[in-house]
Amino acid sequence: MKTLLVQPPIHLDDLYGELAKAGSELAPQGLCSIATIAGKNGYDVSILDAQALKLTVDETIRRIVELQPDVVGFTLYTTFIPVVSHISAQLKEIYSGNGKELVVLVGGSHATLTREKVLEEHRCFDIACIGEGEETFAEILDALKTGKHLKDVKGIVFREKDGQVIPTERRPFISDLDTLPIPDWSLLPELKKYYRPAGDSLKRAPSAGIVTSRGCNGKCYFCNPWQLGNKIRCHSAGYVYRMIVDLMQNYGIRDIYIQDDTFVMNKDNVMEFCKILRDRKLDLTWSCHGRVDHLDKELLRAMKKVGCWQISLGIESGSQKILDNINKGTTVEQNLRALELCKEAGMDVKGLFMIGCFGENRDTIKETIDFIKKAYITDFHITFFTPLPLTTAMRIWPKYGNFDESKGYFMGNTPSFIPFDLTEEELIRYRKYIYRLFYLRPRIIFKYALKLLNLRHAKKIILSTISFFKYTFKK
Repeated sequence: MKTLLVQPPIHLDDLYGELAKAGSELAPQGLCSIATIAGKNGYDVSILDAQALKLTVDETIRRIVELQPDVVGFTLYTTFIPVVSHISAQLKEIYSGNGKELVVLVGGSHATLTREKVLEEHRCFDIACIGEGEETFAEILDALKTGKHLKDVKGIVFREKDGQVIPTERRPFISDLDTLPIPDWSLLPELKKYYRPAGDSLKRAPSAGIVTSRGCNGKCYFCNPWQLGNKIRCHSAGYVYRMIVDLMQNYGIRDIYIQDDTFVMNKDNVMEFCKILRDRKLDLTWSCHGRVDHLDKELLRAMKKVGCWQISLGIESGSQKILDNINKGTTVEQNLRALELCKEAGMDVKGLFMIGCFGENRDTIKETIDFIKKAYITDFHITFFTPLPLTTAMRIWPKYGNFDESKGYFMGNTPSFIPFDLTEEELIRYRKYIYRLFYLRPRIIFKYALKLLNLRHAKKIILSTISFFKYTFKK
């Protein structure tokens, strides 16, 4: 039984809009992990990353047909729905015309959040994988191969032959992530050639992104932590080290971007990771994400000494009113203190902000602008606040403004939620102004000019700069 996993042909223009050239292109670790386990169980599984290969929709369909899989699985985010549904319908029609059957699986955040609904609305999908996919996917293949009934596979929604959509018993989360094998990155296009972080997260090349934990115990209204659990589960420091060594030795990677928001929330594990890097003396630079209420001087200094050069922090807003309205669980004072600790440690900071949150108005935006002017931030990103399916934000947004779901969810680059005291045009104008305010300061310009001296980065920086000017100065 031949199986193909597909990263859909959704390109940076679709995800980032006019800021596409500055966006990140990161390897789909989840697909690699799923395919690696299935391969170890004896299944013929390959990956087609249509996004990285920059394939069109028609080219993607043609590639899949040429490979002739019996089972095809798609990563499914909300923005991916129209494309994945179209491709699946076309494949079903082609296979049917040739007298063959194709099983279409979908997995990822949208499938997990919508469950039965995704199959009810898209008859071209046969099975939806809910939550973590590694164990579930292998069991699905076992059932399809042996004729075992899918109702016995935990963690899925499937379509019966009569069209009825059936959910199965929930699958427990993987308690020990170290039981997962190191992902087989060779299943993807060449890492050094096709993948790179965003323009504001470049230190040296080649670089790769990894995920080292799952779950979150935060209660922010704009997130849905139950999707992967409200308990943080981490790979051990030793596992993360082995994953990095594999990337360095076998794929030539020299810089690592740790993508998960919860990396620093297990201080003991991070300190052990730093100790391993110090003892092994790896020629490595790396960056990560963190929460301001989990940073301290000891932790930041230890990270800095072993190559951590940047930490991305979800500041969200410079207004305490806004932080409270989105239940962030932090204060403006905590944010400023954490940024000062990063400065003292010699660490770059990417400040992550949202505009148009619950209760946002001209005064709260001014507070954010004033915060950005005085805070220690070396890189910057701001998105439009967007209520997502099954979050608290989706339930309570009518109290605070108007929401147009048709404008899409992903990346927050189009304002879909408009607070009562603002207009869509104002939100767009403020976002562009704040970007200009941050990046057109002499120290920031000088910093990026120095990056141009690295020829590996020059093209990305130049394209990012062009995207920046096109977006922020376009009326």
